[in-house]
Amino acid sequence: MIKFFRKIRYELMNQNKTSKYFKYAIGEIILVVIGILIALQINNWNENRKDRAVELKILKSIKNDLEQDIVNINDMIFFDKRCIANNKDLIEILDDKSSTYHERMDSLFGMINRYGVFYSQKIGYESLKSRGLELIQSDSLKADIVSLYDNHYGLVYETLDIKKQFYLSSNQIFLKELKSTGGSKDQNSVHYKKPVNFRKLKNNDNFKNHLSHYYYERINVLNFTKTALDEMKRVLAKINVEIKTIMND
Repeated sequence: MIKFFRKIRYELMNQNKTSKYFKYAIGEIILVVIGILIALQINNWNENRKDRAVELKILKSIKNDLEQDIVNINDMIFFDKRCIANNKDLIEILDDKSSTYHERMDSLFGMINRYGVFYSQKIGYESLKSRGLELIQSDSLKADIVSLYDNHYGLVYETLDIKKQFYLSSNQIFLKELKSTGGSKDQNSVHYKKPVNFRKLKNNDNFKNHLSHYYYERINVLNFTKTALDEMKRVLAKINVEIKTIMND
């Protein structure tokens, strides 16, 4: 009987040891898993920090591009507004039966079909596309940037092409009725022209109708350009907010 109880006692002691070893092993596994999770979290944090640094750099580049583009497109708008005003003055002069030629009209005739141009800066956006659009964490900002460059900028390029086509087609009508007032060495001679015959020109319905059509088309094109400018300013404002957010993280 004594041997029986000793055997039971021995088995219980072995079971206690096994249980302790098992609990110890479980504890070790949990610590290892926690360590791995912490390491992964730190690694993810470091990678996110690196990505945010790259995002910040690209957003600053796009910001600089947009600021310059806004200056450039404002210059184009200013020039086009001047051309529109000149066209309006010419229309009124040619429709006025009492008007007579004066050399101050030379600048109006010289600018009759000139137009402003726009050269965009896209270094930042091209860099973003090469890195991957997913680099921008804000989905709203990412969508706005893509829409600006792929849609609104495309509209500006289309208006530039329209203005170029107007210029080329109108040359066939305008230039044969006008002559340069400057000499061959005068760099500004292209901006000053006078009618070959002012009195006949006032009765040239084809010339006047073309000028009137050109005038209203200029206004339409200008409105498209202003829409693109407004979108540039809006997206620039959002980029400035995001840059501040990243820098404060």
